[in-house]
Amino acid sequence: SKLQWSTAISMVVFAWLFAAFWSVMPLLGWGEYDYEPLRTCCTLDYSKGDRNYITFLFALSIFNFMIPGFIMLTAYQSIHQKFKKSGHYKFSTGLPFKTLVICWGPYCLLCFYAAVENVMFVSPKYRMIPAVIAKTVPTVDAFVYALGNENYRGGIWQFLTGQKIEKAEVDNKTK
Repeated sequence: SKLQWSTAISMVVFAWLFAAFWSVMPLLGWGEYDYEPLRTCCTLDYSKGDRNYITFLFALSIFNFMIPGFIMLTAYQSIHQKFKKSGHYKFSTGLPFKTLVICWGPYCLLCFYAAVENVMFVSPKYRMIPAVIAKTVPTVDAFVYALGNENYRGGIWQFLTGQKIEKAEVDNKTK
């Protein structure tokens, strides 16, 4: 079934409200912001060790990493099963979940670690790595979706070269 406009708009509004909620909570006292270790921008303050901050880190990791990861995993497994039945693979269904784990996993691990142990003995440069990797997600996702779909790949190829990819060439490249 096709996605209706009302459903799409509701999903976008939910995503914005969800993001706003988690962004505002440290400003209201649940969690806290501080400069990143290299002082380039702000991130969560990992130096706190009180119960308020620990609950924020655990809730943040569960609701923004684990639950979305579970939803992605089950949704893309369902899509994979449908592709498997039809015999026509249009997209690598495991790649979006792997991207989530690779890009957000280190940040989530740092949050969990900061909740149970003092991270201040870890070099600021090493504490900066998970934040930098997490910030690459929009670019990585664009490549995953653009290059992972045969229709987009063909369109990109045609845009760059002016040549249209024949259907047989697309099928050979995806196998």
